[in-house]
Amino acid sequence: LLQKEQRMNEICDLLGSADEEEMNVLMEELGTIQDELTLHDFYVIDAKVEEVARALGLLDIGLEKDVTDLSGGQRTKVLLAKLLLEKPDILLLDEPTNYLDEEHIAWLKRYLIDYENAFILISHDIPFLNEVINIIYHMENQELNRYVGDYDHFQEVYAVKKAQLEAAYKRQQQEISELKDFVARNKARVSTRNMAMSRQKKLDKMDVIELAAEKPKPEFHFKTARTPSRFVVETEDLVIGYDEPLSKPLNLRVERGDKIVLTGSNGIGKTTLLKSILGLIPALSGKVQLGDYLEIGYFEQEMPKGNKNPCIQEIWD
Repeated sequence: LLQKEQRMNEICDLLGSADEEEMNVLMEELGTIQDELTLHDFYVIDAKVEEVARALGLLDIGLEKDVTDLSGGQRTKVLLAKLLLEKPDILLLDEPTNYLDEEHIAWLKRYLIDYENAFILISHDIPFLNEVINIIYHMENQELNRYVGDYDHFQEVYAVKKAQLEAAYKRQQQEISELKDFVARNKARVSTRNMAMSRQKKLDKMDVIELAAEKPKPEFHFKTARTPSRFVVETEDLVIGYDEPLSKPLNLRVERGDKIVLTGSNGIGKTTLLKSILGLIPALSGKVQLGDYLEIGYFEQEMPKGNKNPCIQEIWD
């Protein structure tokens, strides 16, 4: 956009010495550039950047930071902000709420409701979907079917459609069974052979309804490892961080069987804490004591660079 503004200024300089024909060409180009700049909010771009950055919690990070220093969640937010500011004709959003806190999701919801262009959204957040979309494309059995309305309405229509198909399938199976039975009993007798042949033709021409097979549910059976010690993790005055501390001294005890969630805004140090406990990055000070006989599984937020494993290999690993 800045380059286009530069070209606009060049045109203005050229107008002073242009003849009538050149002037008409230049004026047309000038008009096109002005329309593009206005359409892309060029004259309020700084305010727009600040508005989107604040809405997605990026101002707290600091806009002068290098992207490579950010956490995975923060980087995803930067990419989302960049896309929204570009105002594309069609926006493709794959699980955009994954790294967003509640207030950021509320803002994105309002943004999409007011978005004048088209967008395609993939999401598991049904309340979010219901508020921002008006068309559903349902993918099943290698088919794509279009439904008008929100997700709740789609589910109602889909359930009715499925029930109608099952009823039609039952009726057709009954008819097929009766036709086959008639053909089997009557094709050998001369007096009824023609009737049997006409029913066989009907059978051959029939467009058979097929029901989709029920999708099998995955089952996992894991071998049990040796029972670990009572305390799985203990920390003593653990301080985590890189150049600067991200925590006060932490004294934690995790017992066998505990189920724990770490909450907090992006970039606050949740992943750093996990990596420090695992010894993947050194603590700034303090100690971590892991219990005996531990089998540790660590599912990372981001794939390591150069990982070419297919999904099934990740599961085996």
